[in-house]
Amino acid sequence: MDSARPISISRRGFLRSAAVIGAGGVYFGGARLYLKDDRWTPNNSFWVSRGREPTSAPLVGEHEADVAIIGGGVTGLSTAVHALLRSPGARVVVLDARYAGFGATGRSGGVLGNGTEMGTPPGTEDNVAHTIALIDRLQIGCDLERAPVTQLDPYRYAIGLKRAAQSLGAAVHEGSSVKTIEDASPAVARGERFVLRAPRLIVATNGYTPKLGIAASRLFPAHTAAAVTGPVPPEVLKDVPDSILVMTSREMYMWGRKAPGRRVLVGAGAEYFYDNGLFHRGDPFLFRALHRCMSKSFPALASYPFQHTWTGPMGCTADQEPIIGTAGTSGNIIYCGGYTGHGIAMGTKAGSFLAGMLHGEPPPAWMLRRTLEIPGEPLRYIAVNSVINLMNLGLFSMPKHD
Repeated sequence: MDSARPISISRRGFLRSAAVIGAGGVYFGGARLYLKDDRWTPNNSFWVSRGREPTSAPLVGEHEADVAIIGGGVTGLSTAVHALLRSPGARVVVLDARYAGFGATGRSGGVLGNGTEMGTPPGTEDNVAHTIALIDRLQIGCDLERAPVTQLDPYRYAIGLKRAAQSLGAAVHEGSSVKTIEDASPAVARGERFVLRAPRLIVATNGYTPKLGIAASRLFPAHTAAAVTGPVPPEVLKDVPDSILVMTSREMYMWGRKAPGRRVLVGAGAEYFYDNGLFHRGDPFLFRALHRCMSKSFPALASYPFQHTWTGPMGCTADQEPIIGTAGTSGNIIYCGGYTGHGIAMGTKAGSFLAGMLHGEPPPAWMLRRTLEIPGEPLRYIAVNSVINLMNLGLFSMPKHD
């Protein structure tokens, strides 16, 4: 088996290389051009299939809050919890277009790690300990496994954060899609049936953020895939590591873990759809390739088909590091995202940073950095997919933190 050394490139060279790759026709993975498709991929994950939580009532009418949070994933709900732990009695309102845990949170593998995709920058060394401490403090039941690998049920974790936020006094409204965010003081989040005004508005929608007209040049959604097998006999499962990270030359980068019910969960790939598309039409070839990669790495699993398959968008940046930024003429709109698949523990910690910003405490400086701006379409489509596909093949990487 031949191997290829990853190419490391500076942020400055990102678009230049991507444009050359795109123009030269180097293309891997079959990226698709879905024009004018505003649908969202439903959450068909294994975690949600185990039982959906009843949703809270949507927001209707005109309302005011001290803090408005858009996004009912880990980041948004963690922000609500941390904000109310610091300021009991504050009027905190959380809005989610679908339901808590619908987005990347409820589709992830649920593995917790310190740091980010690119290393362990300041403030991320204790991500796992911080998350575990919060789970213990709030008594969240989410199938937490502390060792040998820290992992949990990410959908149940989101539901636990939602309940905790509500118990602390937050109003959580699901089925409340924000259509526009108005740059005003106070900021305004407007939906079809509601108007919400708040002096501080936090956008915690990760890969969905560009569709709101926020950070469109810094964040983009990349769709990834995951699958879980049926029950595997103990004698087979014992040879599968608790945490899976596989890169076979000319194959796909695969991650995974052991899942509840003696199952194996694996995931791989990333793909960008035109104009920040949020709908994946399905690709049987993708899951056949994923099963082939799993079987190649663990031959004993070859006879165990996938029982659940799903896809969904994760939030990414050009340098694969999460960001925090402000928007609006008065800077009262704060956004956060870009975890590149490492959002459970990092998103929890980011919630504490965002809550701190409400009290004038800046987050770690690296999260406020100036990132490479991603151009608009059609170059955006060519650039992002070209680099993503080379990363999937292990032929391209960004410089990592020491």
